[in-house]
Order: sequence, then C-alpha cells, then structure tokens
Amino acid sequence: MAGNTSLIQEMKLNRITLSFPEKNERLFLRKYFTDSLLQFRISFVLVTFLYAIFGWLDTVIVPEFASTFQAIRFYIVVPILVLVFIVSFFPVFEKIWQSLLFISFLVTGAGICVMIALVPINYTYYAGMMLIFSAGYFFIRLRFFPAAIAGWILVGLYNVGAIFFSKADSHIILSINFFYASINLIGMFAAYSIEYYARRDFYLNQQLDEQYDEVENLNLNLEKTVDKRTIELVEAKNKAEQSDKLKSAFLASMSHEIRTPMNAIIGFAQVLEQSDDDEERTECVEVIKSNGSHLLALLDDIMDISKIEAGVLELHETEFSLNELMNEIYKVMEVDENVKSKGLEIVIKNTLGDGDSIIVADRKRLKQILINLAFNAGKFTDTGFIEIGYQLIHEDLYFYVKDTGRGIELEKQAYIFERFMQGNLDHQPEQEGSGLGLAISKSLTKLFKGDIWVESEIGKGSIFYFNLPFIKGSKSTLKIEKTNSEIMEYNWKNKVILIAEDVATNYLLVKKSLRKTEVELIWAKNGQEAVDEIKNNKSIDLVLMDIRMPIMNGLEATRQIKEIYPQMPIIAQTAYAMDGDRERSLQAGCDEYIAKPINLKEFIELIAKFIDK
Repeated sequence: MAGNTSLIQEMKLNRITLSFPEKNERLFLRKYFTDSLLQFRISFVLVTFLYAIFGWLDTVIVPEFASTFQAIRFYIVVPILVLVFIVSFFPVFEKIWQSLLFISFLVTGAGICVMIALVPINYTYYAGMMLIFSAGYFFIRLRFFPAAIAGWILVGLYNVGAIFFSKADSHIILSINFFYASINLIGMFAAYSIEYYARRDFYLNQQLDEQYDEVENLNLNLEKTVDKRTIELVEAKNKAEQSDKLKSAFLASMSHEIRTPMNAIIGFAQVLEQSDDDEERTECVEVIKSNGSHLLALLDDIMDISKIEAGVLELHETEFSLNELMNEIYKVMEVDENVKSKGLEIVIKNTLGDGDSIIVADRKRLKQILINLAFNAGKFTDTGFIEIGYQLIHEDLYFYVKDTGRGIELEKQAYIFERFMQGNLDHQPEQEGSGLGLAISKSLTKLFKGDIWVESEIGKGSIFYFNLPFIKGSKSTLKIEKTNSEIMEYNWKNKVILIAEDVATNYLLVKKSLRKTEVELIWAKNGQEAVDEIKNNKSIDLVLMDIRMPIMNGLEATRQIKEIYPQMPIIAQTAYAMDGDRERSLQAGCDEYIAKPINLKEFIELIAKFIDK
C-alpha cells in the first residue's frame, strides 16, 4: 500500500478522480480512447443485443406490461445505444465518448428502474440491473469517476421508483438496496483498480519511453562522440606524425646549424694557436667571435622555443624610449653580414618625437621581434632596402618590416609562423638559421596581446606587420650611451674580488678578462667556500657569484653573505639566463645580474659601478 501511495505521489495522480496533471491527462485520455475503442464497440453491440432480446421475455413474464417495456426498449434505449455506436465511427466521438457512455449507462439503467417499479416482485429485472452495472463498470470502458456517479444515480432512481411508484414491501426495498449498494461498491473498487493500473502502466511506459529516448540520445551522442574522438585521434595521429617529421627535420637542421659555427670556432682556434701573423690572428679572432655570436643566438632561440612550449615565457615590462630602441636596431642591422655583403639600405621610420616615444613594454622581447623580422628580411633580400618603422593608430602601436626581397608564395604564407617549418619547407636552405624566428615572434606577439601577419608578392618583396597595445611612459628615460671609442682603462691594483665559480675555464676567462686591471682575485669553487672566505677575509671588495654551484648554490650563499655583510656588493652571473632569473637573484640579495656568455665591455663597466665607489 505504501508503494502505491508513493507511486501516486510520483505520478501526481488525483486520488478521487484518478486524473493526471493537464498535459499527461490529455496524453492518457488519447491512449485510453485508442486502446478502448474496439472493446467499447464489441461490448456496446452485446449490451444493445441483450437489452433488445430481453423484450421477448417481457411478453412471457409480464404480458400485461409487455407493450410498455418494449416501448422503453425499442423506442428509447436501443435507438440511443445504436446512435452512440454509429457516432463512434466519427472523429468527434473521441471528444464526447465518455459523456455519451455516461448517458448510455443512465438511460439503460433508468429503463430497468421503471420496469422494476412496475413489477417489484419480479426478480428477473433485478438481474437485468446487475447486467447494466457490470457493463457500466467493466465492459463499455466508462471511466471510474463518471461510472461511480452514474451507478449511485441509478440506485437513487430505483429508490424513488420503489418508494413512490411501486407497492413493494419495505423489507424488499431494503434488501434490494443492500444488494445494489454492494454491487455498486464492488464495481467502484474494481473500476478504480482497473483505471489505476491502466494509468500506472501508462505512466511507467511513459517513463520507460523517456528512459529509452534518453538511452537512444546517449547512444547517438556516444556514437557522435566516438566518431568525433576518432576523427580527433586521427588528426592527432597525423599531427603527431607531422610534428615528428618536422622535429626530425628541425633536429637535422639544428645539427647543421650548431656544427657549422662550432667547426669554425674550433678550426680557427687551432689556426690561431699555430699562427704568428698578427693580421691572421686578428682575422681568426673575428671569425671565432662572429660564430660564437651566431651560436649564442641559436641557443637563445632554442631556449625561447622551449619556454614557449612549456608555457613559462613571461613578459617583463619596463619604461624605455621606443626611438632609442629603433636606433639600436639600425646599428645592429648596419653591421649585419647579409646587409653589408649585399649593400642593402636600412631605413628607420620613427613617427613619434623623442619625448612622445617613451612607452611601457618588454623592451627585450620587442627588440627580439623586430630583430628577428629584420634579420629575416636581410636573408631573403638581394638588392634594395629594408625599412623598419611604426605608427600609432588609436590605442595600438603598429610595427612593420618591409623589404624588396624575393617574396613568399601564397600557399606558404599560411604556415610560415609555425614552429620548425624551415626544415619542412626547404631541406637544403640557402640561408642559415634555425627556422624558429617567426614562430618565436608570433608567440611573443600573442603575449603582447597583439597579432602578427604578412603581405607578400613574389618578386616584389614582403611586409611583416605586428601590433601591441600602446602604454605611454610617465617620464623620460632617454640616456646617453658611451661610444665604442671610449677606452676601458681601470686600475684596481688595491682591490680584491671574490669569484664564486665551480667551472675552472669560467674562472680562467674572468681572470684573463680582468688581468689589465691588476685586481686581486680569490677563487671559491662552491657557495660554501664563498661564505667561508667572506667570514675569514675582511679585504674583499666585491663578489662575482655564479648561481648554480655544488654543495651550496649561489642564491643561498648570497643570502648568508648579506646576513654577515649587508653592504657587500654581489653581482650574480649565470649561464641559465632564463626569464625571472634576474628577479630571483635580486630577491636573494644580489646587487646586479649579468648573463653568460659575458660581454667584456659590459662586464667591466658593471664591476666599475661598485668597485670604484
């Protein structure tokens, strides 16, 4: 019983009328009509036939009332039943069929009530009423609630006829009432159960249909998901295979790019070792320096692309002069081998005045993009010029690098900014390079929240564009740089520098670089030795601290030294040169930072800032 109550609540069924909420009720009645129509017609034909055939009994059992009873049967009840049966073949029947069945139940029962009132002692007609109740509750598919109402109306009609129009004894009326009431209650309970289970089955089937639809949708979605995943896996497989091929080509290109300068460095170092000719020695040194710079640029590209792949490359914004940066790029391009050997003209277009060109951005990365694009233009331009410039449009700075070079095929323009593409596009490139410059430039531009694109025509040259948000600086940062003609002459004869460096060749390089200053050097091979030297030697004026060392690293050594002597100047030097290394070094207590390989001029000037105080 508890289960039925719970289900009735779940179905939201009215306990008295057995009605669903409006939408489900319409759906149920439509299905109830469809399922009941055949049974109704068969039952109605039988009821009509029996009601008519009992007219023969009237002439046998009560000949004195035969004409009256037959008039009721054949002039009222049977025509109504036949009419309802005929209407059942018309579409309108679905809307009114329960009302017609209700009327049919009342009419057939009322006819029997009249007969009982006229012949109360003839029990044949009481049995006829039982047949009417059975048909109304069970066979003709009248719903429980209207059937119950019709049943009790008929009981009332019987009592009116028996009391006011017949001469039946009161004990007969009472016993017949008890009999009809019992039949009515039994019929009601049976009809209630029949309709309840019909509604329950409808609801459960509805639930099953919904679950089936849900499963079908899930299966359909699963099939679509499987198809989508299959396509994605195939695409991923193809991309992985393509990436593997590209990386293989890239590694082959890297092997060539690394071995070429290394071959020159090692080879000319051997020539330098054997040569007594000053001119030849100078030439060897220049070649070694040039190839070393090329190798360093290659390593920087590889490091940058690694940081991009790992998603750890970040921008570090500072305030600087954009015009000054453009002039730097002019100086760099002016001495570029491709530019010098081909006689290319370098044109710089600064559209802002020096005072208005102070901006806030990552100077290093902006310079890197412009240098990458400018070098790229120099590689593929044989005659003419390279123009580098910018314009302020609304809230963005638009930069461009224009050349009069060979141009780029339209089909290649779509993927020249992809990583490792040089090895794929040209397995025997005429120009040296890692093929990473444009990919790095694209990634850096995205970090700037900008875009990069190219316009090119074969034989007429290319224009590379990129943009970044314009953030105006708040103060002038124009600075006057020392010229290359200034001579670095320092005398630090009475100064002591502690060099914390675990690699002997690096210590030797610093020693050779500072030999003309006559400074005294102390070598600590790890961070712990550096701390111990500081504790025991009060004459030390400056510490050059390598970051990565055994036993104790440079950052920890710096912290301990600063606890002992807070005023001791410490310059961090490292071969890592990763974004953030400078900040971590300064946070540890270092006063300055320089990345390896060290530029001698910058290195000595940096030391002079502290040791000449």
